[in-house]
Amino acid sequence: MRKTSPFLSVYDAVRPILLTVALCLLTVVPATCDDDLSTVELFNGGGAELVSASRSPRPASQTAENITVVTAEEIAALNAHTLPEILYSITGVQLEIIGTPGTNTNIEIQGSDFDHVLVLIDNVPINSLADNFPDLAAIPAAIIDRIEIVKGAASSSWGSALGGVINVITKMPQQDSAYGGTVSGSFGTRETVDGRIEGSGTVDRLGYYLSAGKLRSDGLRPNNQSNLDSLYGKLHYELPVRGGVTLSTLYTNKKTGILDFPNFHVNDQKHELISSLALQLPLDNRLSLDAAVRTRQSVMEMFVVSSATRNVLQRGLEDDDSTGGTLKLSWQGDWQLVVAGVDYDHVRVLLRGGQLPGEQDKSADRLGVYLNDTFSLGNFAITPSARFDWTGFGGNRFSPSFGITYALSENSLLRGYTARGYSLTSLNRGDATEKVWTSQLGFESGEIPYLWLKATLFRNDTWDVLSNEWGRVVKKRQLKQGGEFELRTVPLLNTSLGAGYTYIHATEGDDGPELSSIPRHTLKLGLHYRDPSQLQAQLTGYYIDWNAPAGKSGGVLWDLHLSKTFEYPQFGAVEIFGSLRNIFDGKQYVSDLYKNTGRWAEAGVRCHF
Repeated sequence: MRKTSPFLSVYDAVRPILLTVALCLLTVVPATCDDDLSTVELFNGGGAELVSASRSPRPASQTAENITVVTAEEIAALNAHTLPEILYSITGVQLEIIGTPGTNTNIEIQGSDFDHVLVLIDNVPINSLADNFPDLAAIPAAIIDRIEIVKGAASSSWGSALGGVINVITKMPQQDSAYGGTVSGSFGTRETVDGRIEGSGTVDRLGYYLSAGKLRSDGLRPNNQSNLDSLYGKLHYELPVRGGVTLSTLYTNKKTGILDFPNFHVNDQKHELISSLALQLPLDNRLSLDAAVRTRQSVMEMFVVSSATRNVLQRGLEDDDSTGGTLKLSWQGDWQLVVAGVDYDHVRVLLRGGQLPGEQDKSADRLGVYLNDTFSLGNFAITPSARFDWTGFGGNRFSPSFGITYALSENSLLRGYTARGYSLTSLNRGDATEKVWTSQLGFESGEIPYLWLKATLFRNDTWDVLSNEWGRVVKKRQLKQGGEFELRTVPLLNTSLGAGYTYIHATEGDDGPELSSIPRHTLKLGLHYRDPSQLQAQLTGYYIDWNAPAGKSGGVLWDLHLSKTFEYPQFGAVEIFGSLRNIFDGKQYVSDLYKNTGRWAEAGVRCHF
């Protein structure tokens, strides 16, 4: 019997879409460009836009790591409720669960496990201590200004970050007015309701941004209901000479349904506080100081509930507490940028209702020091970095990295990056430190008129990966290698196109069997229209071949987002918006326990003043 190639199977699934994209690219008339920027400047933010996810702020076009930046404009076009709905559209990022907004989901970067990805909000890590799970669904999209995603090991800057980093930067106070704000509300299928009020302004040297919201739904899948209350505040004070002090705090209270079985349900509830107080102080024209204190406190309870009686059959509790601070010095020379810093956190986790008595209460002191150096030599930018961590429970870890970029021309460059990294997957197990060696080679170009191209080849060699086999925990080695390919067009006739493809070949060791439930093919498609009258439309498509025995990859899932803004100069603006998600009711999931949501719709209004 003839065996079908996986490349041919995915090609057959997406061939009509690829042909449509190609025809659109060929038939767009290159008569006028909506922006005078060069293509590379347009998609990398130009020379003034700095990427901070590497902790050594520099232009994205001079960064050796594979980094994707999501802007406020891109976030607004998606009509997203929480962070996962934004990340869903990023090339190289996969969500294991597409559920009701506000419910739990796992994230992967280039096929890495969820506990390999470090997630930060205003430089505060939000990963749980017991299993390193980042609760992305508790982060409201409305408070986010920008997201920076590092794909691949980032331990030389951040410590425990084997698979990558998601750096969430929240909104700053508006500078040009003493007050302003937004009131928004939406209603959708299964009484999916999202209401929010925001206020922002600056008086003298003090700026403020406040946001309060509620997201709830009866559930777009069985026992997948959600109820998320959130409150966020940021105060920023400009110091009299230069520099500033910023206080930010996010509080969330979340209740969700997780699993549905014939005789019982699994639900959870969590309340969480994330806060930081940061100082930015230029010491002179070349030297600057950044210092911060931070805390994260979280209590999560999980319940097994009888379907018949609604009685609680079993419950478990996880109480996380992390408090610490950071200190960073940056020196900017004519051709060199040196960044040195130290991170400290005291962490504690308390577990109740678990299966391993004696491993339920743990605490540790974590200390890390790092040094990043970037220097330019002609068309080269070279970045050696290193970090040493005293983890307190997972051994001492040395994490070096080396990156280089070479400008082939004004609009084209080569990237190379290699790094060793690790992740502490649990505070409750002494052997829970998993390691990786990442290598990447990339190319980016805007030489073709009106078109931006990016390609990255990667190899992630991970070892000491914990695996449960027949009730016995063993350590294994996994090799994941593949490539990412992206293209975007400059807006022409108010329309831009984008496409991204990721291929991952994952095996046990160098020549072992292929690993299942790791996405082999991922395709992301986007068509964005915005005219001068403030009419905006975005069509996005997603395809993931999970290569999973109990999964399903039934073609591309399509979402459509529409909005129209009406300007009232004396009062503000009113924006009417709507979304139709999973238009053709497609099926795409890694496990039948977590089937994706079907077709659903919502509409709403935002009033800006």
